[in-house]
Amino acid sequence: MKKIILLVFVLLMLGSLFAEDYLDINFFIEPRFEHDQINMVNFLVKNIRNDSIRQVNAFAGRILAEPQSDSLTTVFINALEPEIISPVDYFFFDKSINYDLLISNIESDSIPIIKNKIIKCDSFKVGIFAIYTPDFTVKNNIADYAVLDTDIFKVAREQANFLAKQTDYVIMLSNVTKYIDNDIVKKLDVDAVVSFDYQKKSNELLSNRTTNFYSILTKNGNYGKLRLEYHNGKVGGKWEEIEFKDFSSF
Repeated sequence: MKKIILLVFVLLMLGSLFAEDYLDINFFIEPRFEHDQINMVNFLVKNIRNDSIRQVNAFAGRILAEPQSDSLTTVFINALEPEIISPVDYFFFDKSINYDLLISNIESDSIPIIKNKIIKCDSFKVGIFAIYTPDFTVKNNIADYAVLDTDIFKVAREQANFLAKQTDYVIMLSNVTKYIDNDIVKKLDVDAVVSFDYQKKSNELLSNRTTNFYSILTKNGNYGKLRLEYHNGKVGGKWEEIEFKDFSSF
């Protein structure tokens, strides 16, 4: 009996050691969900599971397919219960939103906005921040109490420097063009850029040869999974595009 208990204990320990060295961040970029499919979307997102690897779901870009009122966007966001969300079709008018918006260069005393997010695993930490295009408040009717800082280079530098000291891996979510992303991170300790520009771009190392650039459009059928692995004191990332369900069949 003691041997069986010891074996179970060893297996549990091995399982926990495996789990703490990996993290999956699932990126739903420009998903453009239909608002009447909220229950199915919620079900599918919540059932992206791995028995041994923690899953974090991140949403960015336009969340709903058609322009909606802030109230409908808020209902959808609240139903998703996102750990990370940076929507471009929410304009800060509806104050019933229950989850922090990750936006590093917009401030508001009326809406829950955070400048960065630190994901803590047993073996490592991941820091993530989000930059919105300076055109965001020009192209959209935004509530007056949401103030955008257009100096995205300064904001990115501040966030990257802060997170580099606090975490082992830094991700920049970016709503600007790939060309500008390349200039922003040129001298920053940013390990990966995940674009939520509305256009699909090629995945590659940026010109500093240390920052990976990832782009995906979930509206086209896939989401991006960034699997992070902690090994020998360092965190490495592997990007994979995974098929998401076609809601039209439901």
